Amino acid sequence: MNSELDEIAIASTVRAGDREIRVEIADPRQDHATHGWQCTYRVVGARAHRVHGPDRLGAIYAALIDIPQAAARAGAQGHASASGDQRAPIVSRRRTGESPLSAAQAREFGPPLGAKAVQTPSGPVVIMLGRPRQDPERPHTFLCPFRIDDRTEAFGQGIDEVRAVISAVRGVGSILGIALDWPLPSTAR
Repeated sequence: MNSELDEIAIASTVRAGDREIRVEIADPRQDHATHGWQCTYRVVGARAHRVHGPDRLGAIYAALIDIPQAAARAGAQGHASASGDQRAPIVSRRRTGESPLSAAQAREFGPPLGAKAVQTPSGPVVIMLGRPRQDPERPHTFLCPFRIDDRTEAFGQGIDEVRAVISAVRGVGSILGIALDWPLPSTAR
């Protein structure tokens, strides 16, 4: 495994058209030369890609929105595995040593994925996203907790970890009335 992907923040099997592909997104690292952040990810079977963001969450979000292009490139090169049954469930594989979560544990905030201060029409707020995890009561649903300051806590959800994080990001944008892709600066949109 590429040393840049040793600390995986998000690992998921996602559906891309009629195929299922495995995606791994590493914990972002600060780029000391630019003072920005970089996030390395890969579609399993293809080479790793690096994206940049202004902060930890921005780098993760940049990887999330770049995945479809990487999946298309991997598919064009024949790297991603094809799925014979489009109705097959997407199953997340637990990381080594991880035990199944209880329903109560799945709804705890847990370890943070990252935090960011954002300016809203009502003033500045701090947004924190937690790491996505499978809901033990709904095996085909993944949850991504988020907090807005200390007053709002909710979950994004999706059929895989990637879609759960994107759902959480868009949920925050909807609640606050800001751009749905708020982790990236407006000049990058």
